[in-house]
Amino acid sequence: MQVFKCASCGREIKPAAQCPHCGADQPQWIEHLAEIERSIAEMKAREAAIAAEQRQLAAKMQAALFQRDILAHAGEERIKQATRPRRVLRRRPGRRPPTATTGAPPRVPRQDSPPGPE
Repeated sequence: MQVFKCASCGREIKPAAQCPHCGADQPQWIEHLAEIERSIAEMKAREAAIAAEQRQLAAKMQAALFQRDILAHAGEERIKQATRPRRVLRRRPGRRPPTATTGAPPRVPRQDSPPGPE
């Protein structure tokens, strides 16, 4: 705590509106009070700036955590897909797919024979 000299009696006193010894008004008390008020106002402004920065950092962190979770989930899904055995469809023996060609030539429908000379 700051110590002042009384303007009237010259004794050292703690900050006060009046000297506790002689009762004289202390003008430096008003200046000291104004200085403390300015200091408090500066601290409040800095506190508001810090709070705004903290909110901004929290939003960035939340976005980063969300992206990390998405990428981690995608990586886990890839690993699942890579390690899962593939399902293979096998045909029954003796069955051919409808698109398979046979060994015999394709059948051609019969056509009427052209009329011959009479």
